[in-house]
Amino acid sequence: MSINFAPDLAKTIRLQRHRRGMSQSQLGDLTKMPQSQIARIETGASDVRLSTLAEIARALDLEPMLVPKHLIPAVRYMIEAPHQPTSSAPKLVGNEPEDVENEHA
Repeated sequence: MSINFAPDLAKTIRLQRHRRGMSQSQLGDLTKMPQSQIARIETGASDVRLSTLAEIARALDLEPMLVPKHLIPAVRYMIEAPHQPTSSAPKLVGNEPEDVENEHA
């Protein structure tokens, strides 16, 4: 069984580049690749070497990693969700001391 990861990779690269307000030419300059190669990668028309993928990811301030299959939906959601400022992000459990309510009583 062969799984084609190119569409997901291409979509993620394009999305992250757009989020950074970066053109294909600018990404090409950062990675020392021609704009045409970036375009082929983003359309899935080029089979990307692992070293090339790592170079592009790092230029976009990303880190390539293997994700357990059961976590893929959550990771996809986090990648595709609109970027929100950290001030409006929900607080994580444990951000506040447990006895905050007792101090104000």
